[in-house]
Amino acid sequence: MIIAVLIISLIAFAATNVFAKKSWQTFLSLVFGLIFVASLGLIVANLSNHFGMERVTETKTTKIVSSAKSDNANMLLYKALGDGTEKVYLYRTDEDQKKPKATGTDNETNKVEQTSGEAEKVSKTSYWEYKNDMYKFWFNLADNNHEYDKRVNTFKIPADWIELSTDQAAKLAELVKQQQSTMANDAKAYVQEGIVKAMTENPTMSQEEQAKLTKDLAADYQKQALAKLVKEAKGE
Repeated sequence: MIIAVLIISLIAFAATNVFAKKSWQTFLSLVFGLIFVASLGLIVANLSNHFGMERVTETKTTKIVSSAKSDNANMLLYKALGDGTEKVYLYRTDEDQKKPKATGTDNETNKVEQTSGEAEKVSKTSYWEYKNDMYKFWFNLADNNHEYDKRVNTFKIPADWIELSTDQAAKLAELVKQQQSTMANDAKAYVQEGIVKAMTENPTMSQEEQAKLTKDLAADYQKQALAKLVKEAKGE
């Protein structure tokens, strides 16, 4: 509507200014000129500073699974852009999803936090909306109500998840493949040594207790070995 006022005031200003012969016509011309300038100023304020609008934020929480299928660990992958300070995170929302989704780069930032609960992605998206119907009536230029402003994604992952770049993940997979045989032998020796030590301290250990200890020792070795390989993949 304000565009119509702008155009009409411009035409009226031009007409009255050209044909003004009396003082009231000159005064009317100035009025239309002021209306034109005011309308133009309000349009500029709306487009540049969101005059008549307010920022609203919508929050969406999505459960996520490992960015890539892996038998060794759950991973949150990212792809570094430019000098590496900007990252695009890759995530999946279910195990059947073959290709991970990617976060955007249009005024979008990402954070990673540890959680004691399930892995999830919390997105807070801000939009510009008109404060009321009056502002919407006057300034809804090019249907700009609910205009996107910014988005902040927070990935909340458990402590046993690993955050890696896509290059680091590829390096990790290569290291695991290269050392798979050695790790299997070392894991066997680690478990046997642990069992012998436990049996020495408790000769009456039952079969159930031995089975549980074997499982715990295997998991402990895998955790240590994986942590070592992750450091190597990261170049630490």
